[in-house]
Amino acid sequence: MRKIVKYLLSLIIAIIIVMLIQAFLIIGAVVPNNEMSPALKHGDRILISKVQNTFNRLHNGDIVMYKQKGNTYFGRVIGLPGQSVEFKDSRLYRDDQMVKENYRVQAQIKNLALRNVKHSEGDIVPPKQYFILNDNRADSNDSRTFGTIQQKDIVGNVVLRYYPWNKFGISFNE
Repeated sequence: MRKIVKYLLSLIIAIIIVMLIQAFLIIGAVVPNNEMSPALKHGDRILISKVQNTFNRLHNGDIVMYKQKGNTYFGRVIGLPGQSVEFKDSRLYRDDQMVKENYRVQAQIKNLALRNVKHSEGDIVPPKQYFILNDNRADSNDSRTFGTIQQKDIVGNVVLRYYPWNKFGISFNE
């Protein structure tokens, strides 16, 4: 009987530890569609870190998982709070400086100004909000549809793809 209680207690402690890790540090997810293709494809298994978002450490170029209207989406951070973002002739300008996107995108955005985005009040990303776009730019389920994404709606950023095995890695600038 003592042995059973000992194993049961060990199992309960292990479950509590896993639940704490998922609540505060890291979660697993499956990419539901191709909106982030070619960086992430439908069916990819990934790990999401909640740490950077918790401590306000997201960077331009990070791929994040966020929630909008009860659904989960993936997108790339294009503009941080306080930055201006604009596309002119298919080129990204951040704070009026042309930025080379170091990742492949499908279907370029020809022209887009932050002031023309839903719920936007100007050319600057508001505090505690992010401008997020898909790498598959033909799919507009991103800031073009939802407006800037609030920090509280961001679950975390993608830190590891562990499946498919031949794509295992931490780099998403394909």
